[in-house]
Amino acid sequence: MTKFETLKLKSGKDKAVDRKHPWIFSGAFKNIPTHLDEGALVRVVDHKSGFKAMGFFGKGSIAVKILSFEEAEVEEIIPHLIKKAIEYRKRLSLLDQKDTNCCRLVFGEGDQLPGLVIDRYDQTAVVQLHHAGWTPYLKLISTTLISEVVRYVYHKPVDKIGQDEKGWLTEACDQTEVLEYGHRFKIDWEEGQKTGFFLDQRENRKKLADYAKGKSILNTFSYTGGFSIYALAAGASRVVSVDISKAAIDLAHTNAEINGYAEQHEAVVSDVLQHLKNEGADFDIIILDPPAFSKSRKTIHNAIQGYKRLNARAISNMKSGGLIFTFSCSQHMSAQLFEDTIRAAAIETGRPVRIVERLSQPADHPVNIYHPEGAYLKGLILAID
Repeated sequence: MTKFETLKLKSGKDKAVDRKHPWIFSGAFKNIPTHLDEGALVRVVDHKSGFKAMGFFGKGSIAVKILSFEEAEVEEIIPHLIKKAIEYRKRLSLLDQKDTNCCRLVFGEGDQLPGLVIDRYDQTAVVQLHHAGWTPYLKLISTTLISEVVRYVYHKPVDKIGQDEKGWLTEACDQTEVLEYGHRFKIDWEEGQKTGFFLDQRENRKKLADYAKGKSILNTFSYTGGFSIYALAAGASRVVSVDISKAAIDLAHTNAEINGYAEQHEAVVSDVLQHLKNEGADFDIIILDPPAFSKSRKTIHNAIQGYKRLNARAISNMKSGGLIFTFSCSQHMSAQLFEDTIRAAAIETGRPVRIVERLSQPADHPVNIYHPEGAYLKGLILAID
């Protein structure tokens, strides 16, 4: 039997748990023992000691991330929920597409597995733990994945969580190329950002292709060139990828080469704001896909200013009739706040701007209806006059 510590809720705080949100904040508890370690398993009970949930303890403002609202063995819950996540993707035909062999297998709270992220790259699953509670269960996670969908499992630590378990949990796999809608991409899951590729932009890359034929396109914060490859394949007249990271730009150009577009693709290592200022007026379409400007509520004001400054620069320099694909992946910035920020940027420029489409994350990044914070990716297609 798994050993649990017990945390008791204050009177009335059980109502929040009944609403099925997967987080319980520290202020909801009567007392939190000082000896509890980060990641410890806990039972949550109401003020009358009635069971409410079980999950992983954290020392920050989020005291518990809920794994189950029913009492059960953790060693049974984890495989069950991973298999449910995989089955969900099978039902949506995300795992049997001939032209796409990469997707997100587990998306944290969206799959009732808070703090666990697993991406599939063909026969390799890349695991990231965003909570220390998952560390003892890496072998169980790996065994479950191998039994269901992949042959190889690689663990890439986040913020030193599970650092001692970094690397292959199975034999190593040297196949690092995947397909996404028929486009080939080299994935660097060892040294690249996140798990090696931004799978959450898959449908938005495909959407860009609808607009790209015959157009000149500037892909900023391009990372490994995902948007660029789709634009080139759709018949764009010119595509320039810009990123501050030389390693990312080198891989973007490699991706252009293996898809047969080396001659048409321009790869530039540069500061994006400076590049927009100098050359933003030369393009029909600009993609703004920056990293998260805010990773906590405390920094949301700075994020607003960052998105406003970036988008104002692009809108100001954009040629009349051009399009901007602009995104935010900051969890703490709501879709409405993001749109309000872009509106403020447009007002600052004084130019006419239309919203053509609103964009979001794909089906393999599902949003738990009880956890609206999971809707982290927001995007707008803007038409500039």
